[in-house]
Amino acid sequence: MMKHRQLTVSVMLLVLACTTSVSAEVYRSVDQHGNVTFTNQATPGAEPVQLKPLSVYGAPVLKTDVKSTASEEDKTQGYESVEIISPLPDETVRDNPGNVAVTVSSKPPLDSREGHRYQFILDGQAVDKPQTATTKVLTGVDRGEHQIEVTVVDAKGRELARSSATRFFLHRQTIFNPARSGGAS
Repeated sequence: MMKHRQLTVSVMLLVLACTTSVSAEVYRSVDQHGNVTFTNQATPGAEPVQLKPLSVYGAPVLKTDVKSTASEEDKTQGYESVEIISPLPDETVRDNPGNVAVTVSSKPPLDSREGHRYQFILDGQAVDKPQTATTKVLTGVDRGEHQIEVTVVDAKGRELARSSATRFFLHRQTIFNPARSGGAS
């Protein structure tokens, strides 16, 4: 058991010596009990060890062909659906500051590893930058009727899928509301 352990340590030292420096000398010595030791320092009775050159392997160069490009295009078109979950169609959202939380879902889920993002579009205009989060809070939205859409875009900004437009209404109270001010009609 003891010799097996010493042999293992010796082999580990040899591997370490071989990997740390190619130009370093390696010496082998045997003590009075027959234990073999490898080291990078010359000790009395140690013999230099001639190591074989290390094998070096270079990775092959991969060639791309037309078929792989076509399969990448098929992969980006893989969204079955993109749906706006909230607000619901024709829903009235009541928020005085004009904040509207929009939540989206896609099948399959967004592939953020490929650089895909959700782009929220309010009344035909993109809102902020595309994002991976499924919820976006729109701020400062004016009262009235609005259309919200969401697209899935790739890392280059190309549209991969689009939700149908959802109409919602934003209700913001006003100080001019006769019911609140107690005024008579």
